[in-house]
Amino acid sequence: MARSVATPGNVGAALASPARWLGHALSLAAGLPLVEALSLAAGHPFADAQAATLAVPTDFRTIQAAIDAANSNDVVLVEPGSYRENLSLKSGVDVVGRETARTMLAPDDDMQPTVTIANVAGARFSNFTLLDASVGVSVAASTGIDVANVVFDGASDRAFVAAALSAVSLAHDVFFQNNSAVVRGDAGVEVVNNIFVGNTTTITTTLALVDPLENVRANCFFANRDLAGAGAGAGAVVGDPLFVDASAPDFHLLEGSPCIDIGPDLDIVDETVADAGVYGGQFSDLAPFPVAQPQLAATGAVPPGISISWAPNLDYRVTNSVNPGSYRVYYKMGGAPTDNVPSAYDGRDAGGGTLPSPVEAGAATSFTLEGLTAESQPPVAPVLREATGRDQAVGLTWDAVEGATGYRVYFGTNAVTENRVEAGNVTSFAVTGLANGTPYRFAVSAVVQPSYTIAVTALDYTPDRHESALSMPATLAIGEPAEGPLSQELMATPEHIIPYPDLRDESGCFIATAAFGAEWKPEVLALRDFRDRYLLTNTPGRWLVGRYYALSPPAARYLDAHAALKPLVRAALWPLVIVALIALDGSRPALAVALLLGVAAVVLRRRVRRLARETGGV
Repeated sequence: MARSVATPGNVGAALASPARWLGHALSLAAGLPLVEALSLAAGHPFADAQAATLAVPTDFRTIQAAIDAANSNDVVLVEPGSYRENLSLKSGVDVVGRETARTMLAPDDDMQPTVTIANVAGARFSNFTLLDASVGVSVAASTGIDVANVVFDGASDRAFVAAALSAVSLAHDVFFQNNSAVVRGDAGVEVVNNIFVGNTTTITTTLALVDPLENVRANCFFANRDLAGAGAGAGAVVGDPLFVDASAPDFHLLEGSPCIDIGPDLDIVDETVADAGVYGGQFSDLAPFPVAQPQLAATGAVPPGISISWAPNLDYRVTNSVNPGSYRVYYKMGGAPTDNVPSAYDGRDAGGGTLPSPVEAGAATSFTLEGLTAESQPPVAPVLREATGRDQAVGLTWDAVEGATGYRVYFGTNAVTENRVEAGNVTSFAVTGLANGTPYRFAVSAVVQPSYTIAVTALDYTPDRHESALSMPATLAIGEPAEGPLSQELMATPEHIIPYPDLRDESGCFIATAAFGAEWKPEVLALRDFRDRYLLTNTPGRWLVGRYYALSPPAARYLDAHAALKPLVRAALWPLVIVALIALDGSRPALAVALLLGVAAVVLRRRVRRLARETGGV
C-alpha cells in the first residue's frame, strides 16, 4: 500500500463551517486533554505530523478497508466507479470521492444506513452519489462533521438523519426524489446551500422546542410535496434548478439556473459567490462532467482525415453565451488504449505533423483532423494449423497475430494465390463452393487496417480552465490496409464424409481422437494431415479412408467408454504417427506408405475389438 502525503487540496479546509467550530467547542467543553483540544482546533483530533492519502481501489479494494487502516488526519480518496458497501466512519478520517457524478455508492445491506457516523469527532464525507438507500447517511453523537457535495438520490426512507446533540454541516448537497430528505434532531445540523427536488418531505426538525428554520439558509427548492417542511429558511430560492441531466446523473446547472451564486460562501471552481448544490462551495469537484462518446467519420480526402463531432457539455461554466469554455481532442493511432488516460493519446501526425495530441477545438462541438498518415506496419505471417476437408468445403484454423484487424484466405488447385477471400477478424474459416475429390492448396495472411482512436474533454471558462475526464473513446479505421506475408501452405480435399458417430466429445475423429483425447492433439493432426495430403488425393487412398470411416466407429465408442485401454491403443498408433510425420516432412509420398497406413488402421481396429472381447466388451 502506498501512503502519500495529503495536500491541502485533498484534505480541504478543516475549520470551514460553524458546525465544525461548534463541534470543537463541545469537545473542549467535555473536558478533553489540552493536546486533544489543540488537535481538534487544527481540524481533526489527534492529528498526525503528516497526513496520508489512501486510494481506493488502488491501495485498498474496499472503502471500509481503507477507513479501517487510516490514521487520524488521513484522507480516503475513492476513484470513480460503483461501490456496494455499508461504511462506518471514524474520527479524523475524511472519505472523499474523486468525482461526485462518477463515484457511486450503494448499500451492501439495504436494511442498514449506507454511511454511519457514530461517536465521531472531526470527519468529512463528500463527493459521492448515494443510490438505492433506505437510509443514506446516519449521524449520532458526533461533532465536527461535514457532509458536503453529496447526491442523495431516491432514498426510500430518509436520505440524511442526525440525532440531537450532533454538530453537522450539511452543505452543497442535492436531495433528489427521496422520501424524507433531511431529518435532524435539533439545529446543530446546519442545512446550507443545498438543492431539494422532488422529495416527499424536505427538512424535518424533531425537537419541538427548536426553531425548525434555525441554521437553514440559502437552499433551493423545487417540486417537493411540502416545499420545505415548516418553511424555506433564510435566503431560500424556489424554482427549477435547471440540472443538466439528472438521469446521467449530471447535477451541474444550466445557464440561467436560479441556484447560481446564491451564497453564502465561495466556490473554489470560479472563486465567485457559491452556487447551491453539489457543484458549489469549497469541496466542489473542479472537473466538468465528461463529454459523451464522439462520433467519427472519414473525410474522404487525400491524405485522409477524420471528422469528429460530440454533444455539448451544457454546464453553464462550459456552455455560456458570454464566456464559453472549450474542448480538447485527444487522438492516437491504433485501437482504444487499455487505460483511457490523456498520456495514452500520443498522436503526432495530424496536420502533416503540426497538430500533436491534444488539439484545442475551441468552443465548437466538431473538429476535423486532417493530413493523417494512416499507415501501419505489416503484421507477421500467421501459423496455419489445420485444413480439414468437408463436403464441398474446407475448414481452416490458424493462430491469431498480434495487432491484426483481419485475415485473408488464399486457395487454389495449382497455385495458392488463384483465389482470395476476406475472412474478417477470426481465426477459423470455411471455404465453400469447392469440388469434392479435388485437392486444394491453402494459405492465410494477416491484415492491419490503419485506425485512429479519439476522445474529447471539456474545459470550463475559469482562468484555471478545469478539464473533464476523457470521454469514452471512439475508433475509426481509415486508409489502406497493410498485409503481411502468407502463412505456410496446407493441402486439403473436399469430400463427402459419412456422418460421424455420436461420440462423447462430438469431435468425430474416431479411434485417434478417442485414444489421444482431443482432435487438436499433435498426433491426431499428423494423421489427419496425412489423410488429406496422401490418401484423399488418389483412388486407393480414398477407398482406405472410406473403409476406416465404416469400420472404426464401434471401436472408437468402446475405447471412449473404457479409458484404461487408451494407453495400449496410443502405443499401437505411434508407428502410424511416425510414418505420417516422415511423409509430411517431405519424404516421397509413395503409394506403398499410404497403403501401409491404411492396412495398419484396419489391423488396429481388429486388435481393439479383440481387446474388447477379452475384457468382456462388445
